[in-house]
Amino acid sequence: MVWIEAIFFTAVTFCVVYLLVMSAYQMALLLIYRATRGPDPDPARRFADDELPRVTVQLPVYNEGELADQCLRLAADLDYPHDRLQIQYLDDSDDGVTSDIARATVDRLRRERPDLDIQYLKRGDRSGFKAGALKYGTERANGEFLAIFDADFLIPRDFLRQTLHHFTDPSIGIVQARWDYTNADRSVFCRLQANKLDMHQMVEQSARAKIGAQAIFHGTAGVWRATALAEAGGWNCMSEVEDVELTIRSAASGRRMIYLDRLRIASELPETVRGYVRQQMRWKRGWTRVTLHYSRTVLNGPNSWRHKLDVLQRIHLSWGPLGALVMTLAVLPYFMVAARLGLVWPAIALYIVSLVMSLIGRVLESRTLAEDPWPRGPMKLPPLLRHAPLGYLMNLGMAWPLTQATLEGFGKGQVWEVTPKSGTTAGSVGHGGGAARRPLYVWGTLGTGAIGFAMAIISLLLGHPLAAFFYVMLVVGCGWIGGALWIDTRPPRPRPESLDTGTPEVEVAAVAASS
Repeated sequence: MVWIEAIFFTAVTFCVVYLLVMSAYQMALLLIYRATRGPDPDPARRFADDELPRVTVQLPVYNEGELADQCLRLAADLDYPHDRLQIQYLDDSDDGVTSDIARATVDRLRRERPDLDIQYLKRGDRSGFKAGALKYGTERANGEFLAIFDADFLIPRDFLRQTLHHFTDPSIGIVQARWDYTNADRSVFCRLQANKLDMHQMVEQSARAKIGAQAIFHGTAGVWRATALAEAGGWNCMSEVEDVELTIRSAASGRRMIYLDRLRIASELPETVRGYVRQQMRWKRGWTRVTLHYSRTVLNGPNSWRHKLDVLQRIHLSWGPLGALVMTLAVLPYFMVAARLGLVWPAIALYIVSLVMSLIGRVLESRTLAEDPWPRGPMKLPPLLRHAPLGYLMNLGMAWPLTQATLEGFGKGQVWEVTPKSGTTAGSVGHGGGAARRPLYVWGTLGTGAIGFAMAIISLLLGHPLAAFFYVMLVVGCGWIGGALWIDTRPPRPRPESLDTGTPEVEVAAVAASS
């Protein structure tokens, strides 16, 4: 019995220490950013107008509806010589709507701008998903540089002129612009998403790039040197985060990334909790695959040990939600075992330090966001919520779905569901109402909250108020996210008999398509 308790105590201690290291890492990057923030780096030199290179703009699209027309028009409006510009519309759509919109827009643009090379490319299947589409397009591209945009990104006319000149330095393989969001103030939930992504892009990406560490390509709003992409082995379809694993392979060739914090490209955030959860789960599955597949590759690579340890630390941060779930659910038994082992005060101190560091980090993050050259306005919150750690609670509410996705990443089957945006068509995988049964991540989130509620009561009865505090935060986070997921995944209502217009088989097919 003692050895079981010792193993349990060691495992939970490892999770808490791991999260402390994560907090310290984020704090260090935050302080580095605050010390080095300023204008974006200038290019080594600028291309003369007559030496501007050929560029291929790639638009991977899946069931984006009217956004297909928007992204094509914006790409065609780029301020760049048409004789050195190629546009590839990479159409994986299967909704029967997006492809028709895209073909009509391509035909119109070809008539209006006959000197512009616009390719409409459609594969026979969606193998490899976005990475597969980009691989298919890259094999047919004639550009020396490849600019990639998802359909919801609003491409500025001067984007290529703001990014390409950095490639006059032959060591530069990637130029990445920061994301911005058109709907960041649509709701408190959207704003929390924006704040979280701002901290990742503005702080982590910028700080890492400025100290010479490896920043991560985001898969959109960036430009690749075609030879750097080829040197890295091209697009690989082994994970759902093809951009991350391509960045890791590219770093081994010695290519550098330029990150432009002040060049911000507007896009859309998912506006439903379900859409956000599914997006984060897809990314988390991909990060798990990358971590398992590339850890040994990084260790055996030609880079310095400083670079290897930095990359390994970055990719292994993906275990955070699993550590947070274990740490929070196990707090009461951890304290009880610690008491029997005579370590109750070190255990309590470890949890308090972890909580304090997280909260201090949130305060510094809020201050840094407010000091941004183009800050967002204050969140519109009721007085009782203005000082609540909403980001921390949201992360706790996401702990079960992200842990589930982490474990799913150990399997071989990939799941790619579209992140719902304003133009996403109904019937797309991952979009629309609920299915006949609610997914496991919904039940898991609500079940985690229920366990937290029971453990909070037990903790109070046994005289462990600190443990009860952690469980209450878990209950609030899981209640918030789980309740929203429950609403977002409601099964579709059957159509009233008075509206039936077809055979039972047609009605069944229609319900299946809508779910």
